Amino acid sequence: MQANIKRFIRLLPLAACAALLYISPKSSAMDAVWLEETLFLGEAVPLRVNGIPLEEQAARAFGDEPGEIECWWISPEGQRNLEELAGERPRQDTDYHISAVLHREDGRDAWLELIYRVRVKSGTIRVRAEGPCVETGTVLLELQGGGLSMYAEARPDPDPQGGPPCLLAEFTGLPFGTYTVTAVGQEEQEVCRLGLCEENDTVDPSRSSETLRFTLGGSPNIAAGGSFRLGADV
Repeated sequence: MQANIKRFIRLLPLAACAALLYISPKSSAMDAVWLEETLFLGEAVPLRVNGIPLEEQAARAFGDEPGEIECWWISPEGQRNLEELAGERPRQDTDYHISAVLHREDGRDAWLELIYRVRVKSGTIRVRAEGPCVETGTVLLELQGGGLSMYAEARPDPDPQGGPPCLLAEFTGLPFGTYTVTAVGQEEQEVCRLGLCEENDTVDPSRSSETLRFTLGGSPNIAAGGSFRLGADV
């Protein structure tokens, strides 16, 4: 914790440094206020948790005491304002450290650390193909969208459970967006709006998985492996 205090002193204005001397050396991340939000891969970090702005979350943590509240995001590069945090697009679960100060009316400042845990969900598109294609044993599928081009080989269902025979494939690790899946060498094509609400185009992390169904003829196209992608990382 002593190292953290020294780091904060380098980052915050000199006029505020004296207040940091009153932080208990026994404090730790266990003493911090934890906030959590979930987003879809490709989304920017939201500045609200459960619809409440981060500054208001800090005010509540201070017990709604009267006074002015300031918040900083402590990035690996140093102190940043919260607006810059909104430009972050994490690819995995990430903890963001936020320092908040309450400027009380009596002149005594109070300090608080908030740890904002952002959980990231990636998307999956599953493909189920039926028809004469099952007799060929494999079908090559192509996914395009969001600057990505991915290929996957649909293979026989290892556990059909008494249903009609089919071929299965998966595209995983996808950000939210609109994708087109095509059976290579055939005219069949399906569009998938992954993570997007039909009503208003907002992003919903709970819509991270979709299944597309094809009825395909036989195809000589066979992938070299299970799946691979082309395109820049998100």
